[in-house]
Amino acid sequence: MKHTVFFCIITFCSFQTIAAVNADENLTREVKRLQQDTKRLAYQLKHLQTQVAKGPEVKKSNVTINNTPLPAAKPNAKKREVKSFHSSTLTVHQLDNHPESLDFYPTALIADNRVVTYIAGTPVVSSPYLGSRPAFDGSDYIVNISSINRDIRLMQQRRRLYRAYESIGYPIPQMPIIALSGKVEPLAVVGDPFENKRWGDITLGSGELDVAAILNDKVEAYLSLAYDSAPPDVGGQRLSNSSIDLNMGFVNIGDLDKSPLYFTAGQLFVPFGRFSTAMVSAPLTMIFGRTKSRPVIFGYKSQQDSGPYAALYGFSSDTTLGSSASGGINAGYVIDTPNCSGEIGGSLISDINDTGGMQFTGSSPGNTFGGFSSPTNGSENVRKTPAAGVHGHLNIDRYNFTAEWVGTTSQFRYEDLSFNGRGARPAAAQLEAAVTFNTFDKPASIAAGYQWSSETLALNLPHQRVSGVFNISIWKDTVESLEYRHDMNFNKNQYANGAHPPGSLNANTIGPGGATDTLLAQIGVYF
Repeated sequence: MKHTVFFCIITFCSFQTIAAVNADENLTREVKRLQQDTKRLAYQLKHLQTQVAKGPEVKKSNVTINNTPLPAAKPNAKKREVKSFHSSTLTVHQLDNHPESLDFYPTALIADNRVVTYIAGTPVVSSPYLGSRPAFDGSDYIVNISSINRDIRLMQQRRRLYRAYESIGYPIPQMPIIALSGKVEPLAVVGDPFENKRWGDITLGSGELDVAAILNDKVEAYLSLAYDSAPPDVGGQRLSNSSIDLNMGFVNIGDLDKSPLYFTAGQLFVPFGRFSTAMVSAPLTMIFGRTKSRPVIFGYKSQQDSGPYAALYGFSSDTTLGSSASGGINAGYVIDTPNCSGEIGGSLISDINDTGGMQFTGSSPGNTFGGFSSPTNGSENVRKTPAAGVHGHLNIDRYNFTAEWVGTTSQFRYEDLSFNGRGARPAAAQLEAAVTFNTFDKPASIAAGYQWSSETLALNLPHQRVSGVFNISIWKDTVESLEYRHDMNFNKNQYANGAHPPGSLNANTIGPGGATDTLLAQIGVYF
């Protein structure tokens, strides 16, 4: 009997305790609800006071909280929708190590297992997205990535970024990540041309602003704005050429962790050639063969760092004779090992006429061929001429070697582009070697190169070029360069011409003979 009574007492006390706990919980919930209602009421009262202060023309409105009417009226007004919300614990997510020892270290604010915002690093970042500390000379910024196959290299960066998020336990970002990059390169030039008239200039060699927007692990958009240093077509003050143009703008779709296939569309340089150099001056191969257009590209890239790549692309040509359809293929193999890195590849293009050097030769307005796009000394009514290119690049320790050849696979028609009285078959090639080292505890390099071209007189390219450059990074994210260039021109008994507008003729471009010496000094600032 005693045990029964004791059990009843214990049971009664337990019920009383549970009831008390429930009552406390109910009271806590009621307090939170009243606090929320108080906040809403304060906001709506402030709103009503603002309406009253505006004057008698403002009508009253019906506002309720928990279905209880408040004394304010505007009969035909819509009720202000109060969005639901809740309180949540906010945590700071960061790595244990010191930031200087980490490859990737944005600090994130996380609530409900979702990133609210980043304290540093993203969603707006300065490229590169991540790395074992940025290169001292700024070579790993987006602006310094090769303009050929830039879509592939951005896609690889995107993969490394998301792998880094996964490795440190970050939730995948739900907002775009914007990366900014750019450059400013003032340039001083002193020349000693074949006329034996020394000349010099100080100018802005180039300027560029790049924006890469990573929408998710599969889609990225890219825009590049560049300073146009081309001289005015009709003369005048040279500052009138200070314009900004859309250099590139494209969308890339691909996830190398899921598939080696990718797709790119927009305005960019088609995957033809490689055009790598350590010089300040653009190589002859680039002037002759680099093609900017608005292609669609279907590509394959090995999911490993080393492996093959291939791309099939098509674009609409600016030339008007025959079909406007143009395109080509590009393939190669990337080598990436601890001991060496490099690339070998080959390219085909169905229409070399759309290259920068073909469309605009740099001739002063006058009588000679100015390029197929020249309104006064050119014409786009030309036959499409195919071309091919091969290239190789090898980096062993601190030594770099580059070789490339680009040329047409058939002759131009005589009336489109000629050399010495017949249809031209232009080509250009490049050999270059460089070595990197430290001087005064600063990274530096020396490079030497030999380039040549054939039957490119109408394009105002030299016949041969010997050049050397010294580069040093005195301050972080800068490169100070001094280049010497010796150009050997076509002979005076050689001549060339190109397409002309209807009803007019171009004067022949005559080989200037002799040689030209040029000294260039440049300060490049990169971010």
